[in-house]
Amino acid sequence: MTSGAAALCLGPGGSGGFTVRQFTRRRPAADELEVAVTAASVNPIDVRRSEGYGRRLLSLLGAGRFPLILGNDLAGIVTAVGSRVSTFKTGDRVYGVKPASAEGAHASHVLVKAVHMLAAPGDWDLHALAAIPYSFTTMWLAVRGAGLSRENAVGKNVLVHGAAGALGTLATQMLSSWGARVTAIARKSNSKVCLEVGAAEVVERTDDLFVSLSRSFDATLNFATWEDDLALIGCLRDGALGHATTVHPMLGNFDRLGWLRGMLRTLSQKKDHRRALPKGASNYAWVLFKPDKAALDDLRQFVEHNQVSLPIGLCKPLAAAGLAFDHVRKRQPGRVLLLP
Repeated sequence: MTSGAAALCLGPGGSGGFTVRQFTRRRPAADELEVAVTAASVNPIDVRRSEGYGRRLLSLLGAGRFPLILGNDLAGIVTAVGSRVSTFKTGDRVYGVKPASAEGAHASHVLVKAVHMLAAPGDWDLHALAAIPYSFTTMWLAVRGAGLSRENAVGKNVLVHGAAGALGTLATQMLSSWGARVTAIARKSNSKVCLEVGAAEVVERTDDLFVSLSRSFDATLNFATWEDDLALIGCLRDGALGHATTVHPMLGNFDRLGWLRGMLRTLSQKKDHRRALPKGASNYAWVLFKPDKAALDDLRQFVEHNQVSLPIGLCKPLAAAGLAFDHVRKRQPGRVLLLP
């Protein structure tokens, strides 16, 4: 095999943050594909990991020691196929996800499990597809964690906090297509965007926001800030489905407090928040990204029916990874892609 190139993250102590390094490409294992990457996303979790966040727990996955290659989703062209893979062949256009590892998607060539990849429809641009899989999977896990599904979503009132971000946008698109009524929490400047992707109502994010919201929601989703989590739970009606958050402190607890104290703190916080659920509500979830077959199956359907999309804000080559990460760090608009 010939060589490839990757944006190697040197970590918070590394001079310059990133360097492009050559590596020797390996043949895929029996259940893997090698994909020549057309584009790979830079997600907020990549920025936080580049600053050392989550190192203690992620070390259990071999993903906590610098230097490492970040990135969890990509789109590209299959260049090699493992011996047990029958779903793809060389030359196929694909998109999908990688679990957290030290060999992520910010590279020219990536080895990935075939079950974590989807065939790209011919009418979709690979850059647009690269922006979606990680965010969709994380969002989908939160939606399911709150007790919502395609089968029970019709007519449900769902409150989405952080509705103008990638997770909130995709949640609004998916839930509205399922027949749910989405109330979006967003800044006033983002109201039009939230309505365009399917929100029935937009509530401006203000200091006294939760005072004005009634306990009338069947499910609440927190994609914004941990500090608002209890207030969101307080918006659930009796007998509601439940609540899920992607902005919980689990990884940070272990980073700050170590294994034992981090575990105790995490268990205590989850218990306190679960106790705040209204009568009859049983679903409460802290969501961490992981590849999920059911999520990818739903993603395939939404892509094929052109029901999900995210705007691209910036594209940069691997050599400019630092600039791409800065764009995300500063919360500039649009998704950010690295182009090998």
